[in-house]
Amino acid sequence: MAESFETLGAGNGFSSCLEKIIPGDKTLLNPPSLEQTMQAYWNFDSVTFGGATFSPNNEPKDLICNESANVGFAADGDGRPGFPAEFTVKNSLPTFFFKNGVKYYKHGIEMTFAQRNVQALSNGYQQSNISISYVSSLFTDNREEQDGYQCITDFFGPPGEEEPVGKVASDSSLTVSSVTISGIPFIKLVGKGFAGSNYASIVDGKIGPLPPCPTPNYADDPGTPTLNFHTY
Repeated sequence: MAESFETLGAGNGFSSCLEKIIPGDKTLLNPPSLEQTMQAYWNFDSVTFGGATFSPNNEPKDLICNESANVGFAADGDGRPGFPAEFTVKNSLPTFFFKNGVKYYKHGIEMTFAQRNVQALSNGYQQSNISISYVSSLFTDNREEQDGYQCITDFFGPPGEEEPVGKVASDSSLTVSSVTISGIPFIKLVGKGFAGSNYASIVDGKIGPLPPCPTPNYADDPGTPTLNFHTY
């Protein structure tokens, strides 16, 4: 249980003036209220995602004299091929911004997961990338640029004599949703990217049967992070 306290702070619900950020052309989704942003700031206790845990050793009242007492970062794993998936968790100071003349807040809690899976095929390869992020308020919406899964036949040979020699595939997608964790609103971003090629074998100087299209092998969603707050 945390020790109760009172503070006038900066007269805005926080211990100092918040930094104003410029949202630019980012998309606004599921922003926290002032009260939720205050809860995320004052009462943040710990956050865990996968093997990464950030748990600062502070009481909420410590923020009166040190506004960054609960700010920090932790990571576990490694997102490179052949390594365990990478988890990161962090907490930073809240910010505010204006969009279309309305004031919004962005809390500082963020959790991410990333894994890259590379596999060798008999005559090719495939690489599957996935990233899952839990962020606040703003994100870059590039869903119109995502092509989804595609697979085409690759040809080789002089003009007019091209022969099918293999399959080349790609995939790109971004899924966006609003989620709430321990009463705090987040945006969940799931980005997936894939590239692969699979070519026919050459037998006695002849091209063999075309292989199947390479297919993505994305890591499973590790589940919802755990977010804890101080109670009184």
